[in-house]
Amino acid sequence: MQFVTKIQDKFTVNLQDMYSYSPIALIVLTILILIPLIAFIVITIIRKYENKPIEIKPVAIKDKAIIKDQYNRLILEIIEKYNAGEMSDKDAYQRLSSVIRHFVYDMTGIKVQNYTLSEIASVNIPQLYYLIDECYEPEFSTEIKRNILETCEKARKVIVEWN
Repeated sequence: MQFVTKIQDKFTVNLQDMYSYSPIALIVLTILILIPLIAFIVITIIRKYENKPIEIKPVAIKDKAIIKDQYNRLILEIIEKYNAGEMSDKDAYQRLSSVIRHFVYDMTGIKVQNYTLSEIASVNIPQLYYLIDECYEPEFSTEIKRNILETCEKARKVIVEWN
């Protein structure tokens, strides 16, 4: 027993206070736990909205006729202002693109006003895609190779034939 006592006398253990350790380990551990957790939440939210089907709101036949007439008049205004020299080619294409996008929104409820061309393609409304595609280059280019009056007539035709 005496031997054990001598060993115990030679070695002493001083316990440190729990808060005397560096907080860096705790911060690093917290970050390592939070980053994957936040990434998981963000990815889950993105996937939830990414796979959400596009809802098309039904529009009454009577209302369709009113909407078609309204947007047909807006296109006629673009043609009139363009022919009067009050609107440049670029301005006319930008205005026509906006009119077409708002028409589709009023008829379907799909918010295509701020969609890119590739997003419009994913909506699967070919008439909209082809019209916006025809407006896209002239909207953003300084050199216009298309005829705004022909594009307006195509847009009017799409509006008249819309179901």
